[in-house]
Amino acid sequence: MSKSTVRYAIYTRQSVSDEGKVLSSCDVQLDICRDFIQAQADSSWKWISRRFDDVGFSGASTDRPALQRLLTHIENRDVDKVVVYRLDRLTRRLMDCVDILTTFRDAGVELLIVTAPELRRAATDKLLLNVMATFAEFERDMIRSRLADTRAALKRHGRRLAGPPPYGYDIDPRTKQLVVNAAEARRVKAMFQAAANGKLPSGIAADANRRGWRTRRSVAERSGRASGGGPWSPRQVLTVLRNPVHIGCFHDGKGRRPGQHDAIVSLELFEQVQEQITARRKSGPRRRYKGRAPEWPLRGKIICPGCGRTMGTHNTHNGNLIYRHYRCRSHAGGQPPCKGIAFPAYELEATVMSMLGERTDPSGAGRVSPGVVLRMRRFQVIWGLLDFMTQRRLLPEVVESIRFSESDSELSVSLNRDAVARVVNNPQELCLSGRRPTGRGGC
Repeated sequence: MSKSTVRYAIYTRQSVSDEGKVLSSCDVQLDICRDFIQAQADSSWKWISRRFDDVGFSGASTDRPALQRLLTHIENRDVDKVVVYRLDRLTRRLMDCVDILTTFRDAGVELLIVTAPELRRAATDKLLLNVMATFAEFERDMIRSRLADTRAALKRHGRRLAGPPPYGYDIDPRTKQLVVNAAEARRVKAMFQAAANGKLPSGIAADANRRGWRTRRSVAERSGRASGGGPWSPRQVLTVLRNPVHIGCFHDGKGRRPGQHDAIVSLELFEQVQEQITARRKSGPRRRYKGRAPEWPLRGKIICPGCGRTMGTHNTHNGNLIYRHYRCRSHAGGQPPCKGIAFPAYELEATVMSMLGERTDPSGAGRVSPGVVLRMRRFQVIWGLLDFMTQRRLLPEVVESIRFSESDSELSVSLNRDAVARVVNNPQELCLSGRRPTGRGGC
């Protein structure tokens, strides 16, 4: 392209997936943006002929595949202008808006908004953009508040909230509430009766598979991926036996709340089965020391540098002192554990927590999209503000895996992208170090 050519990209987003519709919201937004460009620009403006549509993604986070691809194109200087129908299609959070607009400005990219074409690069225009982003975030918070009120009202009236129907029930297309599936209900009753007679979940699953019973098959609305429809496992049988929906109730935290749907089994039969399950629970290992058992925030995360298997945990005692170590104890693959490979737990945990707060450049390790760089920088800032106990509590969620170099002198930490996004998007829900701790590990 010549230097006079203006390359523009169009970004669209819709929060709800509308599979099956001939014309989606993203299609409508794209057409409006194309018409806007044809009416406003001359022939030197060229669409880059790539669609950036995020279908079924909220504007509360920048962790969206199409947005990340767009930011990568901007980083590579493949785009001169970005067109959106409304600012809230780009983001609904003020902090994200500031970050994205900063990325646009650094790359020399101009943002055009169809519903506000007068906004350009003047100081007053930047102020109005921030005001619009603030109102978009306010609107999102209002929607979230209304949804919370709706969920509370549904709970008060014993109605179903959301999610796929449990085994034994279908969803009424008119009321969206649970109705009994007669064929599956007969199987549920048979499972409960067998469990009440003392049969183990493994035996119930084997009987169900011999009879040709299959689990509920479902198709994910967003991805279209099918799951279920296979043979029963003992765990799946146990899930059915523990679900209070079959006595006309719903899970509510650690308790139950009454529902309006019909029960499949009686309360007496359900409680009898729960007693059978509880009685078969194996008692936990006896403590060899007094006080609270030590926690292992990196359990299952550390890869043994010798064999590549997940490392286990180990305690040693010296009087009242307890020494914790992560060490290779696995016998997976028929191989014995590696000898002499162990790491002091406290030192390793403290090192990892310190690494997560270091202000390093996330893009230095390789080719990383601008959105990921922005998210990691904000995560590093937030992590550095957290107190020790909060960091320790979040460590199992944030850390995906830990690997050591061949000499064991360096370690690399892989993070869970969803957990990092939750920390970045909801910092107000975390316990910050600026608050005074109570002495019990909380705020």
